[in-house]
Amino acid sequence: MGSTGHFSGEIPTEFAGVPSGVLQLLMQVGYVACGHGAPSLAKVIFEGTAAVRPNSELPLIGLAFAYIHMGKLTLACDILANRAAAINPDNQIVKAVAAMIFRMSGEFKASDMLLDEVIADGTDPQAMEFARQLKGEDFSYLRRRKFC
Repeated sequence: MGSTGHFSGEIPTEFAGVPSGVLQLLMQVGYVACGHGAPSLAKVIFEGTAAVRPNSELPLIGLAFAYIHMGKLTLACDILANRAAAINPDNQIVKAVAAMIFRMSGEFKASDMLLDEVIADGTDPQAMEFARQLKGEDFSYLRRRKFC
């Protein structure tokens, strides 16, 4: 980090060897921050974990959730489609979260297509359960609030 507090793009050597357990804990803190009204803090946490683990889509999923909580659905979708899926195109959670964003935006046909794909794939039980739950949600209460 430079004196301005912005990430320069280079990972300081003291962070290069951060143990996975520490990063998992940071990710959990990021999700808690999202759920407790601090998505900007979550964004910083997920950006940091993504910088330390550039070959993992997991911090990018968290970053997408931070953007969702900030009401920036287009940015969240962009991160999933262009960054997370590029790292692991078979990640079923990435697809389910993208489907959730489509549902939140009222794009049910695109959402249902992805959700059906996740359910039919069957390789990730958590993603399948998430997809099944999303199939019954229309998020109309969010659209009335102009969240999307």
